[in-house]
Amino acid sequence: MKKHIILLIVILISLFTFCSVASASNVSGINGSTNISSTSISSNITNNYTSKNTNSTNYKKNELFVKFKYSSKTSYKKISQMVNHQIGATVIKEYSEVKGLQLVRIPVNMSLNDAIAKYKKNSNVIYAEPNYAYAENSIPDDTYYDYQWGLSQVNASEAWNITTGSHKVIIAVIDSGIDLNHPDLKANIWINKGEIPGNNIDDDHNGYIDDVYGWNFISNNSNISDDDGHGTHVAGIIAAVGNNSKGVTGVMWSTTIMSLKFLDNEGNGYVDDAVSAIRYATKMGASIISCSWGGSEYSQALKDVIDASSALVVCAAGNRGSGANDDISPVYPACFTSKNIISVAATDANDTLASFSDYGLNSVDVAAPGTHICSTLPGSQYGYMQGTSMAVPYVTGLAGLIKSIRPDLTALQIKYTILNNVDYISSLAGKTLTGGRINALKALTNIITDSTAPAVSVNLKGGSYYSPLSISLKASEPATIYYTLNGSNPTRNSLVYTGPIVLKTSQTIKFMAIDMSGTLSYVYTDNYKIYRTVKYSYKAKVSHKKWYKKWYKKWYKHGYNRYGRWHYYWTYKWKYKWAYKLYYTYETRYGKKYILT
Repeated sequence: MKKHIILLIVILISLFTFCSVASASNVSGINGSTNISSTSISSNITNNYTSKNTNSTNYKKNELFVKFKYSSKTSYKKISQMVNHQIGATVIKEYSEVKGLQLVRIPVNMSLNDAIAKYKKNSNVIYAEPNYAYAENSIPDDTYYDYQWGLSQVNASEAWNITTGSHKVIIAVIDSGIDLNHPDLKANIWINKGEIPGNNIDDDHNGYIDDVYGWNFISNNSNISDDDGHGTHVAGIIAAVGNNSKGVTGVMWSTTIMSLKFLDNEGNGYVDDAVSAIRYATKMGASIISCSWGGSEYSQALKDVIDASSALVVCAAGNRGSGANDDISPVYPACFTSKNIISVAATDANDTLASFSDYGLNSVDVAAPGTHICSTLPGSQYGYMQGTSMAVPYVTGLAGLIKSIRPDLTALQIKYTILNNVDYISSLAGKTLTGGRINALKALTNIITDSTAPAVSVNLKGGSYYSPLSISLKASEPATIYYTLNGSNPTRNSLVYTGPIVLKTSQTIKFMAIDMSGTLSYVYTDNYKIYRTVKYSYKAKVSHKKWYKKWYKKWYKHGYNRYGRWHYYWTYKWKYKWAYKLYYTYETRYGKKYILT
C-alpha cells in the first residue's frame, strides 16, 4: 500500500492563518474487498478570516465587479461607458440576470484600491469590488472509518423506501470538475441534449460551444475533467449509483449531475467564474446547486446572482475549527442572507458537531455528516475526505430526493421541509438555526403525509373603512401567501405577500397559502369598501349677542367639628358669556358641505 502525503494549500487572509497537513488513502472494492490502492489528492483549506481589505492577494489582479444604477438599457449603457472610459476600464462581461452588473478590467498601472475609490465616487455606481478568490472546504484524512456511516445517521435507507431519486432532477455541482467515466457516476451524468458533441458549434445558442456535459469556467472550454478530486468526491456523495454492486451509493441512487468547473487543481477559484457557473446552472435547468467552497470576502455580485436564481443553493459553513463562529466572522456564500441558501455545518460519527466545523446560530442553518466520508475519486477510485464540503452534498442529495417526489415545490419550500424535519442534537443547540442534523426519512415522510392545509388570518375583515387601510395577513404555519387585488383566484404566479397591503380605493382581496410541504390552503375572499378620509375645518361666525347668567356653586370646607362632620356653605356668582353660532365644513369626494350648529 502506498501513501501520499497531501500538501494542503494554505491561504493567508489578512492577519489570520489556518493550516493543516493530512494524508489520504483510497479504497478500491468497498464491497468486501480489502484491496487498497492510492491516489494523491490535492486539497485546500480556506482561511475564513473576515476582511474587506483588498491589500491581501486573494483576488484576481486588474479585475473588478461594478454595478451601475439601472433605470433603462439606454441610460445604463451611456453612463457605464462614460464612467469606464474615465477610469480607463474595459468591460470583460455583463450579466443579464443582474441588471447593471459588469466585470471590468482596469489599467495595468492602476491599483485595485484606487480604481474602487474612483468608481465609488460616482453617484451612478452602486458598488465596486474585487474579483475575489474562493476555495473549497475539504479536509482529506488518512484513517479508515465505517463505510458510509453518514447514510445510516440521516436514515437514508429508510427514506429509500419512499424514493431513491429521479433523473428528472438536475443538480449542478460547481466545483473542481467530475470524472465523467467513473463507473459509479457515469449513469447519472447530465447531458446537454441541445448540443452536438465535437462540431465546434453552439447548437443550443446558450453562449457555450460543445457544452455537452457542462463547462470549464477556468479555461472557458468543455473540458470538465477533475484534476483535484474534490468535485468527484462531492458528486459521489450526492449521486453515486445505488444498488449496482459497485463501490458506494449516493444519497440519491438516480439523478442528473451537471458538472460546472471553477476550482483549479489546487482547489482555488474566482468569483467571476462562480457567478458564471451559477448563471449557467440556473439557465440550463438545475433546481439545486451544490457549493462546497467559500471565502471570507463578501461579494455583492455573487449574492446578486444567487438571489436571481430559482435554484436552492447549498453552501459549506467552513472548516476553521473550534470557536469559528460564522455570526462573528462570516464565510461566503454560506452567510449571505439570500432566502434560497442553506448553510451547512458538519457532524461526526458520534452525532456531535465536528471539531473542524464552523457554526453560527443565525448564519448556519443545519448540520450533516462530514467526517471520514467515503466516496468516489477520479480514476475509478474511492477514498475518504472530510469537511463541511462533504456535509453539503448530503443536504444537496436530500433536497434532490424531495424534488423527485414533489417537483412542484419551490427552492424555499424544499429548504424549509429540510429545516423543519431535523433530529435535534444537543451539541448543535445554539450553534445552528435549527439545532439539528438532517433526517431524510422525516423530511420525505412529511412531504407525503402532510395534508393539513394552512390557515390564513387577516387583521381586518371585509367591510367599510376610511383610506388608507393597512391589511396584514398571517399563515398558521411557515408558508408562502399569494394574493390578488382584481378579484381573480390567486396562483403561484400571483403577488407574494411580504408585508402589509395598503388600500386607498375599494378592492376585493383574494389570498391563499402554500406551506413548506406544498399543501394549499383555501382561497379566502374579503371585500373592502374604502372611503376617502373626511377633512373637517371649523369656522366661527357671530350671529347675535346676548347676556345670560348662570349660577355657579362654589364649595368651601369650613372645618372639622368635635362630632367629625364637615360644615359646608356656598355662594352664587354671576357669569356672562358671548354666544356664537358655529359653522363647520367637511370635505368629501362630492365637494364641501356646510352645517350650522
